[in-house]
Amino acid sequence: METELPLRPMTVGELLDASVVLLRRGWPPLVALGLVVALGQQALVGLVAPMPASVWSDPTGFWLWLGAWLGTESAAIAILAAPASVAAARTVVGDPVGRRTLLTAPGRRWPAVLGLAVLIGAVAAGAVFACGLPWAVAYAACGLVVPVLVADRATGGQVIARPLVLLVRGSCRAGGIRLLGYLGWLTVRFAVGIGAQQLLDRSPVAVPFAAAIGWVVVDAIAYPALACLDACLHLENRMRTEGLDLALATASARRRRTVLEAIR
Repeated sequence: METELPLRPMTVGELLDASVVLLRRGWPPLVALGLVVALGQQALVGLVAPMPASVWSDPTGFWLWLGAWLGTESAAIAILAAPASVAAARTVVGDPVGRRTLLTAPGRRWPAVLGLAVLIGAVAAGAVFACGLPWAVAYAACGLVVPVLVADRATGGQVIARPLVLLVRGSCRAGGIRLLGYLGWLTVRFAVGIGAQQLLDRSPVAVPFAAAIGWVVVDAIAYPALACLDACLHLENRMRTEGLDLALATASARRRRTVLEAIR
């Protein structure tokens, strides 16, 4: 069975490549939803905790802004992880990605996805307010939650317990790669966001919200890419810890979905 996501444990580079491949295969709905959540994030943070003009003159305001930004950012990635997980699951079982149905495929799981996104965002924001250092741990630990809900169709307490169990089984490798992917995209976001802001600021015609436009555009791509990385990390971690690749390779076409959703 040939898929664009290798049915075997992957290297870090292969995982990053696989996430880009997954984004490319399902980009129209993923980027469209990414644009919506990026706009919503900018609006929400601007209303709740706008960035102060000077960090040094208002350190409290800066920490409030940073917590709000990283919290809403984590929530945005969690929301996008739902359709990304659908795309990844369809790919490994040999089904078409189905761009037209990616956003509706989670179905009745959308309320749970949104609830988890709020919870993940609150955890990330709280970690920032706790001197910032726990944020890296929180970000690394929360990446598998939505993929477990959507791809594995976990229910009840499994939605929270299973991601942590899988993370520990894999020696926290998935969490480390998630952080690495975030830092890589953060570099791209800074380069594009600041560059776009500089260009718009120099425009002969005043551009309203110039500072936000560049960030919204790049985040509309970065957030889906990071969500696709979460989906790929989850499936690859299952291949390492549960032998998912072997089970899928030996299963008939009709049983691949059942094998994928089997929780051990």
